[in-house]
Amino acid sequence: LILCIGFCACNNGEIERLQQENATLKAQIAELSETEQNRFSKAVDLLNTANDIQSYRSAEKTFDSFIEKFPASSYLESAKQHKQQAKNKANTIEKVTNTKADITSLIAQRKWGAATNKVNSIKSLIERTEYNALLKQIREERHKPEKTTIKKLNAEAYTLIQNYWFNETSPNKLGKRVEIIGYLKYLEKIPKKITLFEKEKAEYDDVSIEIDYRETNKVEYFSNISHAQANGWYKVVGRVQVKDNGVIIYIEAETIERI
Repeated sequence: LILCIGFCACNNGEIERLQQENATLKAQIAELSETEQNRFSKAVDLLNTANDIQSYRSAEKTFDSFIEKFPASSYLESAKQHKQQAKNKANTIEKVTNTKADITSLIAQRKWGAATNKVNSIKSLIERTEYNALLKQIREERHKPEKTTIKKLNAEAYTLIQNYWFNETSPNKLGKRVEIIGYLKYLEKIPKKITLFEKEKAEYDDVSIEIDYRETNKVEYFSNISHAQANGWYKVVGRVQVKDNGVIIYIEAETIERI
């Protein structure tokens, strides 16, 4: 019984080895029997269907192999051109990919000029829509609103006003962009302005900030709503400005959203 088991095991191993050798021989025969034209056509098909760096590199290697195997081929010059085309495509994708990674890194470091220069360096290599999207990404990150509070803005008011005076900033120049959340207790008698408080149960002399909403889509909303209906929490995105008198800050709102 032991001898039979051993014989079967050896026999199975031998069969497996012969099957592997047979597969290898078939592959070698197929390669040898493959015509020059077939090899060239397959390489061209590989290039035509390539769409990423790996497939373009694969096409490049395939043409390189063809050139090495058929140095006297009538397809030689065409193969060299196709190989260069595949190489150029792969190099372009690699450059664009690496540059995008650099742009992401520069944005994280807030190096806006360097990031913009990187985008311009690949302008001719990418679609216009992608180029514009990258520039938009830089702009949005550069001017991304700082999430803060009414209390913190009031604490920074002195510094903001000092910058206003000593940097000779005109009243119309945009200040830093912020996002705040505040509670609206009442509607102002002054047109297109509201006052938001730090907390819901605030007294009239508690921490607050004035919001100018003339440039938002809430002009009609606040004009046609009652005091009771207006009460609630609002999120405001806008720029901190200093009033013409140079001693009070307010927010020139871009958007106001009830939350």
